[in-house]
Amino acid sequence: MSSKISELVTGQKIEVQLASSNVPARFYSEFIGAVKDRWVIVNMPDAKKYNSARELLDEKTPVIVRFVLENESGEICAFRSEVNYVISHPTKMLFILWPSKVEHRVIRKGRRFDAFLPTSVSGQSVKGEEKTFKGHVLDVSESGCRLKHEKLDEEVDELWENGSKITLNIEQRNNGELTLKAMVRQIKEVDDQIELGVQFMGNQKEQVKSLFSGSLVDIEELSRLESPR
Repeated sequence: MSSKISELVTGQKIEVQLASSNVPARFYSEFIGAVKDRWVIVNMPDAKKYNSARELLDEKTPVIVRFVLENESGEICAFRSEVNYVISHPTKMLFILWPSKVEHRVIRKGRRFDAFLPTSVSGQSVKGEEKTFKGHVLDVSESGCRLKHEKLDEEVDELWENGSKITLNIEQRNNGELTLKAMVRQIKEVDDQIELGVQFMGNQKEQVKSLFSGSLVDIEELSRLESPR
């Protein structure tokens, strides 16, 4: 459904992955505009951050483009195409061929997407002590996430209980650190680590949406999912 491209706004952040490189190369850039049925136009990636990716960009380079539509329900979108032109004037831009198909899914409650985002988990333990642990977010949904953190010497029942309030400081790829307040809803021990199922607390809509940008959109996974009924 290529009409999804028409919902993009100028300056919106998108992610471009070079599909041909042996080492996965991807970068964030900005949407400049589009010529329907011909091109999707994006900024050339920043030279300081993405110099290695810039060197691989050329005509006919296959790419995967990912973006999030901030409409009423929120949608994650992705498509395959190739670079048609790389131009330098009036500014450096990529002209990507208009795709024949755009995969898209509504970010619905309960739908989970795999992630691997470094995270610190902090909060007051069952014993009333302030604790901070390093860990990783494993998957994300609109309402919460699943994560693991190190155990150290503490017993599970001395750390968290159902209803414990914690703070997550999540390191997003190329998008800075994100802080989210959450409540523990599930606790278990897995391979000497603590696995938590947590629910995001209210009034964090924008922060939660940012988790679904770029790297959380997997075009292969989108292709396998059934269409919404």
